[in-house]
Amino acid sequence: MEEESGLKVKKIKARYLLLCYRKRGCWHMRAIEAGLRILIASGVKYVFGIPAGSINALYDSLMDLPELKPIVAKHETGAGYMAAAYTRITGIPSLCVASSGPGATNLVTAAAHAWKEKLPVIFITGSVPLSKMGKGGAQELNGEVLFTSITKYNKTVIDAKELPAAIAEAYEIANSGVPGPVHLAIPIDIQMTEIDFDFEFQNIQKIAHPDPLDLVQLSEVTELLQSTGSRGTLLLGYGAKSAKAGIRAFAERTGWKVATTPRGKGAFPEDHPLSLGVYGLSGNEQAISYLNGREYDLLFVIGSSLGELATCNWSHALVQGKKIVHLDYDVQVLGQNYITDLTVCGAIPQVMEYLLSTIPTKEAQTPINSLFPTKSKPLVEDTADWNTLNAISRISEFAPDHTRFYIDIGEFMTYSIQSIRIKEQQDFDIDINFGAMGSGIGGAIGAQLAEPHRQIICVTGDGCFFMHGLEILTAKQYGLPVIFFVINNARLGMVHHGHLLQYKRCLADFSQTRVDIAAVAGALGIHYSQVNSAKELQHLDMDYWFSRNETTIIEIVVDGDEVPPMGERVKFLQGATN
Repeated sequence: MEEESGLKVKKIKARYLLLCYRKRGCWHMRAIEAGLRILIASGVKYVFGIPAGSINALYDSLMDLPELKPIVAKHETGAGYMAAAYTRITGIPSLCVASSGPGATNLVTAAAHAWKEKLPVIFITGSVPLSKMGKGGAQELNGEVLFTSITKYNKTVIDAKELPAAIAEAYEIANSGVPGPVHLAIPIDIQMTEIDFDFEFQNIQKIAHPDPLDLVQLSEVTELLQSTGSRGTLLLGYGAKSAKAGIRAFAERTGWKVATTPRGKGAFPEDHPLSLGVYGLSGNEQAISYLNGREYDLLFVIGSSLGELATCNWSHALVQGKKIVHLDYDVQVLGQNYITDLTVCGAIPQVMEYLLSTIPTKEAQTPINSLFPTKSKPLVEDTADWNTLNAISRISEFAPDHTRFYIDIGEFMTYSIQSIRIKEQQDFDIDINFGAMGSGIGGAIGAQLAEPHRQIICVTGDGCFFMHGLEILTAKQYGLPVIFFVINNARLGMVHHGHLLQYKRCLADFSQTRVDIAAVAGALGIHYSQVNSAKELQHLDMDYWFSRNETTIIEIVVDGDEVPPMGERVKFLQGATN
C-alpha cells in the first residue's frame, strides 16, 4: 500500500512540475495557485462557490488555470449541494469555496450534507489576514471550529509554504478509506504569498487504505447463503448502487426477491420481476408486507446503515425470526442498529463478484409478478383526481429511459419514493438522511455537470424553491438543461400534514398566499409551463420539453390536501415524546 501511495505522489508531482514549467519556466508562484495545481493534477475539474474578499486570491488564480472551471452559484449552500452531487456521480472530488464569516457559515450545512453522504468534497474558506486575527476585522470568524465535527480533516493554514502540502493532504484524506469532506481555512495573505515550491511531501501523513477481502469471512457468508437456498431476500441501500450488475446477477441466480431503501431506490430496476419496490419511509405496500413477513429465512442487507428511514422506524418485524447478513464498505455501520449473524466489510463490487463465483450459473428462478409492470397505460386520465400523487406518476411515466431523477425534500418526496418507476437505465437520487430542503435543486445542477448528455429531472416543491430556487439562474448561466418540476401547494406540506397527524392541529402560518412560480421563472428568463389540472398534464407535450435542451421550470399547481405516506416518520417523532 505504501508503494502504491508513493507512486501516486510521484505521478502527481510529475504532472504538477510539467504544468509549472509550461506556465512560468520556474516554480515560483502564489501559494494558493500551487495548491490548485495539485488539485488539477489530481483530476479535480470544478470549483463551486461564490467569490468574496477573503477568497478572491483563489478566484484570481483561476484566470491562469483554465483546467479548473468555476461554477459561481447564487448561495454558498447551493454551491455545496452542487459539488456534492457532482462528486457522488463521478467519483471525482470537487472543490467548494467561500469567504470567511457568512460564507463559511453558509457552507456548514453543505459540509454536513456531504459528511452524511460520505462524499470527498474539499471545502476551502477564506480568512482575515493572519496578522489581523483577533482585531475585529470584517467577516472575521474561526472557521476551523465550525467544521470540526463534520469533516475528516480540518485545518487553518498559517504558513504559506505549507499550503500546497495541506491541500494535497486534504485531498488524500478525503478519498482514503470511507470517503468524506475535508476543510481548510486559509487567510487571504497566506493565499497571496509567493513561494518557491519544490513539491516535497515529507509532512504528509500515511493514509490508511481499506483492507483486502477477508476470504475466511466470505466463506462463512457463502456457506450461510447457500444453506438458505431460495429462502433469502435482498435489501439494498445507496451503497449497493456501486454494484448494480453483480447484485442483479445474484438475484437472478438465486431467485431472491429484492427491495431497496429510499436512498437505495435505483439500485435494482423496479420493472424487474423480482422487484418488491421500496421498504422504509413511504415504502411500497408489497415490499413492507413481504419483508416484515415470514416467507423467507435470511435477509441480506447491502450498502445500507439501516437507519430510521430505511427500516420503517427500526421495525422489529424486519429481522424477527430471520438470519441477517450485512455487507457495507463502512465498518462503523455494521451491527449499529440490528444484531446480525454475519457482517462483511469491503468494497461491495468485489464482494459481489466473489459471491457470484460461488453460485453455479443457471437459469433464473421463476419470476414473481412485478410490482411495476414493464408496459402500462398512462397513469393519469383526463378524469383522474388532480393531486400530487397523480402528477408525479405522470412525470415518471413519460420520463426518458436514461433519466436521472433528483428528488428534493418535502411532501412530494414521499410520492416520488413510492410512485416513480425506476427502469434499468434510469437512476434516482434523494439526500434524505440529512434532509436539507433545496438540496435537490443544487444537486440536480451538479448532476447535470457530471452527466451532460443525460436527462436530469428535479422534483422539488414551493418551499424548497423559496429557499434555493434562484439557483435555476446558475443552471441557465451555464447552459444546463435540467427540468425542474415544482410542486406548488402553497404550504409547507410535510410540516402541515405532520402536525395534523401528530398534534391534530397546525398553525395557519405553515401555508401562504400562492405565488405564481411560472411567472417568476418567466421574469428570470427561464422557459416554463404551468399545469393546473389532470387534463392539462395529460395533454402536456412532454417530448417537447425534453427536447428543448434548456433550463426549464414546469410548475404543478395542486391543493395538496391528500395526506402523504409519511406515517412512519410521524411515529418516530411521537416516540421522541414518550
